[in-house]
Amino acid sequence: MNSGQDYTAATLSQDALQDLQQFEGKLRTETNKEVIVIAYEKEKKQ
Repeated sequence: MNSGQDYTAATLSQDALQDLQQFEGKLRTETNKEVIVIAYEKEKKQ
């Protein structure tokens, strides 16, 4: 996944985290597979 870019785990609000977890659940149901969604954010260059 790394194409010369640096990424770190995204800091999410409680609401955003709940939305992400609901999305994971929907994907699991629709695909019948164990799905984990990971939120990353691009690190800002200083």
